[in-house]
Amino acid sequence: EAIMQTTVQVDLLDILKKPTETDVNMTFYDSETKKIKYNYLHTINHRGNPDTLVLDPSVTYNLIVHTIPPVEKNNISITKGKHNVIPVDAPQGYLKLDLDGPLSKYYPTTVVRKAGEMKTLNVHEFGKTEKYIVGKYDLEILTLPRIKLNAVEIKQSTTNSIKIPTSGVAYIAKIGNGYGSIYQDDGKQVIWVCNLNAALQTEIIYLQPGDYKMEFRFENTKETVKTIERKFAISSGITTNLKLN
Repeated sequence: EAIMQTTVQVDLLDILKKPTETDVNMTFYDSETKKIKYNYLHTINHRGNPDTLVLDPSVTYNLIVHTIPPVEKNNISITKGKHNVIPVDAPQGYLKLDLDGPLSKYYPTTVVRKAGEMKTLNVHEFGKTEKYIVGKYDLEILTLPRIKLNAVEIKQSTTNSIKIPTSGVAYIAKIGNGYGSIYQDDGKQVIWVCNLNAALQTEIIYLQPGDYKMEFRFENTKETVKTIERKFAISSGITTNLKLN
């Protein structure tokens, strides 16, 4: 009877301290045993308020709200026979990643970290919108070459849209196995991008638009001067054919 008369609502607070955030999973743990007691997807009910839960009032809880990054609140006590409100600061905004250019079969992923930190919070796919806690994030877009965007800001209830050029395709045909690499070449500096697969005679490599060069030597060629160099340009959505012979 005491349990049924004890109700709880979790207020996920936005930047203005209003309980407008929702649609995120919450896990309640027993703070002593560390065992999971409840899992609920936070819901705003038909009256526009956080929906009411019934929790065992004899337990002290640790709560994790599975936002990105997660938000924790520990040692929560429930008063028997009353309606309890648990406020949690969880202001969120949106990050949308998209490609700018022709449609492509290749959609890169992005490693998302808090600004200045190395811990990975999320692997965000292009063409997808995700919610994040308000703040600044560092993005490492796993294209070739890598694109790094630092201190990308997420603001309350707004969408930060980021577009990168669609990759182009380098189709590489060899007449034998060998060793090689691809480099960015702007005429001033040569920057390594990736190594070729020595075991393959044909390769498809997706590259961001720009100027490149490839250095290659067949494995049976034992003279350094017989290194083959190919300079080439990549355009969004276009296949560039490269033959090594």
